Parts: sequence; structure tokens; C-alpha cells
Amino acid sequence: MKTREANFELLRILAMLMIITLHFLDKGGILPKPDAVFGPAGYLAWGLEAFCVCAVNVYVLIGAYFLAEGDYRPGRAPKLWLQVFFYSAGIKALLLVTGVIPGMDKYEMLQVIFPVTQEHYWFVTAYLLMILIAPLMNETLRSLPEKTYRQGILLLLLLLSVSSSVLPVKLPIDRLGYDALWFLCLYLIGAYIRFHGDRVRGIPGMLAGYAAAALLIFASLLAAHALYGKTGSLGDFINRQYQYNGILCLTASVCLFLAFRNIHIPQGRASAVICRIASASFGVYLIHEHVDLRYRWPALLGTQRYADSPVFLLCWLPDIVIVYAVCMIIDFARQYMFRGLRKL
Repeated sequence: MKTREANFELLRILAMLMIITLHFLDKGGILPKPDAVFGPAGYLAWGLEAFCVCAVNVYVLIGAYFLAEGDYRPGRAPKLWLQVFFYSAGIKALLLVTGVIPGMDKYEMLQVIFPVTQEHYWFVTAYLLMILIAPLMNETLRSLPEKTYRQGILLLLLLLSVSSSVLPVKLPIDRLGYDALWFLCLYLIGAYIRFHGDRVRGIPGMLAGYAAAALLIFASLLAAHALYGKTGSLGDFINRQYQYNGILCLTASVCLFLAFRNIHIPQGRASAVICRIASASFGVYLIHEHVDLRYRWPALLGTQRYADSPVFLLCWLPDIVIVYAVCMIIDFARQYMFRGLRKL
């Protein structure tokens, strides 16, 4: 059994907290529409969003980094599907039994029975396709000359990222990073770092690169928002750099990933605690982003009370930690139950 690397597990926890932040801002009603007139709270919300929007890419890069080196395991996908189905069906059943929801129609039933193909969680659908397809390319990627590999990635990014970032129109193939094609592109980057990234060093430089990219994302919104306010044009372009396949978002993702890759956390009690907490990160996502809960937990936390006030920053960190902690405890119980079932 391979030992988990605590630095990457710490990054996994951070990425999931950032993902919860994105949902806290959006589904909590705090993040204003990009083409709306907003005040200090709106600018703060979009600023926080800029520093967290890279989290999905980071989470995929972590998976890609280890998939690239590991052996192909056909059982990985069914195990992932079983966990997804457990939460998709289990949460729905619990809410029905307790009367929180009155019932479900045929479409909702299909979402429960086929959570991956019905995109109950869009991330899971794209990620599952990636882990099914990507490892089949590992031998080819290992044997590719570094220059050829690098040029291939650059050409792919020109098509999938740069063009989407600079052209003020939506391209037919552009799903803004919400698809398996973009995840496969991230896989190629993660595998490249695994095979050829040993020369990249320097934690402060990488963290500075992450911060600079996030600030540029926010600056792009400020500029486009001001232009829209004066001319009424390019309304769809205001938050373009906030999309997962945006070149600035990708830059922030890679820099943050490389920074944590260079962090060394020795094995010990702290390392064990980090790895234990990180083991529930995917379960945290499946619970808080369940179709019947994704708008309920922000309402339960009362995010609407401070939606238009900068005071939301005081509640943001405690709230997302609470969400992670509650979901983590639930997933620990699931892990314990699954271990018992495997023994039987």
C-alpha cells in the first residue's frame, strides 16, 4: 500500500475548502451577477472568488499527478461510482423519509439511479471519464520526448484555453472547463509535471505566481465591468477569466500545485491527521453539493442575511469549516460501514 504524501493531502483539503467557498458565494446569494451594479460587498465577493476559482483544476491535477505514475486499476472507477451512488441515493432516501422533500419525478429518479450519466454532479462525470481514459495513455506519455510532449500541451492549450480567454465570443467547443475534455487536458499537464517537473523549485515564487494570477483574474473583471458600465458591450466577457479553462485560472492552479509539491511534511502525527482529514474530501463534495442540499445548507447558515454586506467575510471561514467538518464526520461513518461490508 502506497503511503499518502501529506503535502498533497493538505492541498486536497485546501482545494475542497476553496470549492465550498465558491458554492458559499454563489449558492449562498453573496456573489452578484457580473453585469449587475454592485458595491463593496460585491467587489469583495468577486475578489475572494478569484483566489478560489482555481480549486477544481487543482483537485484534478492532484489526481492526475498520481494516476500518471500508478498502475491501471479497473476497480478504481466502480469504487468511485459506488461512493457517488451511496450519497446520491442515500441522501435522497433520507430526505424523502423525513419529509424534507415531498417526492421526486422521473427525472429526479434517473438522477438518483444514474448519478454519473445524468450529471448529478458534473465534476464526477468528467472526473470518472478522465480516470477511465487517461491511464491508457501513460505508456505513450512516458515515452514521448519532453519537447514533443510540451509542444503538444501548448497547442492543446491554445485551442482549449487561450482562445477561450481572449476571444469575446463563446466558441462551439467551449464548455468553460466543465467537461471531460478539459479534465483530460489537465491530466496531460499533471502527468507532464510528474514525468518532467523535477526542475521546478521554489515555494515563494510559485505562491507569488498563484497570487499574481488570482489578482489578474480579479483585475480583468474590474476592467470588463467598468467597460460594460460605460458602453453596455461585452457583458458575457466580464467574468470570462473566472472560467476553469481560462489561462489565468490554469496558471493559478499550476502555481499553487507546484508550491505544495515542493513542501515537505515529515511523517508523524501531524501528517497522519492531515491524511485522515483529506480522505473525506471527496465525500465532503458529494454531500454538500447533492442536488437536494446544495441550496439548503447556505440557507441553513443564513448567508442571505449578510449577502449585501462586507460582514460576510467574518462568517465565511467559520461557515466553510463547519460544512467541511460536518460532511467529514458523515463520510467517516460511511468509510467505517464500507470497511465492514468489505470484510463480510
